[in-house]
Amino acid sequence: MRRKRSDELPRYLNGAQTSLPFQWPRRSRLYAIVGVVLLFLYYQSRRKPSTVDDGSTIHVNWSRFAYSLYATDSATLCHAVLIFDALAKFGSRADRVLFYPHYWDTVVSDSKDRDSQLLVIARDKYKVKLQPIELLTVEGRSEDKSWTGTWDKSVTKFMAFSLTYYDRVIALDSDISLLQSLDDLFLLPSAPIALPRAYWYLSKPWPLTSLLMVIKPDFDEFNKFKSNLLGGGDSELVQANKFDMELINERFADSAMILPHRPYALLSGEFRRKNHSEYLGNPSDSWDAEKVFKEAKLVHFSDWPLPKPWIMWPQEGLSEIQPDCGGSHDQGGCAERRIWKALYQDFRAKRKEVCKLLSVPAPEWWRIKDGLHPHNETQGTGHEAPHAEGQVDVSAKSEDTIAHDV
Repeated sequence: MRRKRSDELPRYLNGAQTSLPFQWPRRSRLYAIVGVVLLFLYYQSRRKPSTVDDGSTIHVNWSRFAYSLYATDSATLCHAVLIFDALAKFGSRADRVLFYPHYWDTVVSDSKDRDSQLLVIARDKYKVKLQPIELLTVEGRSEDKSWTGTWDKSVTKFMAFSLTYYDRVIALDSDISLLQSLDDLFLLPSAPIALPRAYWYLSKPWPLTSLLMVIKPDFDEFNKFKSNLLGGGDSELVQANKFDMELINERFADSAMILPHRPYALLSGEFRRKNHSEYLGNPSDSWDAEKVFKEAKLVHFSDWPLPKPWIMWPQEGLSEIQPDCGGSHDQGGCAERRIWKALYQDFRAKRKEVCKLLSVPAPEWWRIKDGLHPHNETQGTGHEAPHAEGQVDVSAKSEDTIAHDV
């Protein structure tokens, strides 16, 4: 039997047995170190970078990106769902977020409860992350700084800046027709914000337009915008729902990454213009309506004084405002007129198909043609729209069953 070494024998001091300080066995220390390393690696794997380039292919972690839309009333809710429907059809992989009034709910009370039906279909079919909130608002102020009592809720779009758990967010207005996927914008070089210019403005430099914003969410920016809203805004801008554009230009006019308006910000009214040089941006490029339409990513509806597409056209106004085809009397019309009309007809058809909402009856043309009563007749989305037959199919299949382009 082996004799114990002296350092293995118990030690006595003043007749009492003492022991050495406790030490982890060498093997246990190794296991502990390995465990810590594995936990660290697991944590890192849970927060993957937005993109990984292996030299030949860029692998995108789409959970780091999101589309952000907002609803302030029944119309904007429907139009947001139409955009989510388009994103699903285009095979977009990014998350989808919808901000809406906190007093709405997802309990469908009856067959005509459109708001609840649309929230349910957004959540269940299009996998939208629903965010009930207190809507952001700004009140108009006159030149003497007195409050006017007019309010603008479109500034709710600034809620997109609060989505700091995403690396990048695309915030969209809902009075658009989305023609192609915008997923490529998530892969732009890093910048606080990227957006197009309003090429339709007469004065240069053209201001930034907030109809499409690619942003890096930031709580400090979000809080600054909220603070600015408390002070109110120019009454005309507030009434026209354009105060958000004012704030964006004040903050980012000199620092934003500029997206080309061609193809990211085409106006429907472009098809009615005689001179297309501002949109084309190239003196040597010739106008081709079919080509422009095919390359466009989205179309923003703007044909003042005709109302937006959820309101029917007054027939007298249609004959005056529609593209005139260069004065041609050809019964078939021209490409500009066919495309222009199809944009409106397609939007209305989708409202009926997806939201089960018909168009708001047309206002009298004489009331709006000279802009005498713009706000009450055609501005905003609060007009009551009649319901189509049937109800929204809240049991519709999830988009997981829809084929995607990879």
